[in-house]
Amino acid sequence: MPVSELPSELRGMKLLRRREVADTLACSLRHVDNLILSGELEPIRIGPKGVRVTLKSLERFLGQ
Repeated sequence: MPVSELPSELRGMKLLRRREVADTLACSLRHVDNLILSGELEPIRIGPKGVRVTLKSLERFLGQ
């Protein structure tokens, strides 16, 4: 999908894969999933199975 077709709230937003978040936090993908499920990380759904985490959400979590 071209950037011009993205919803305006997602344009310019840095999205991270679950693996990138896990590497940053030095944890497992399952732990990242648990953080998403608990609401501590903000997920962005990409299709039926894909999930990304916003960089702002990760920074907010790390600043706690």
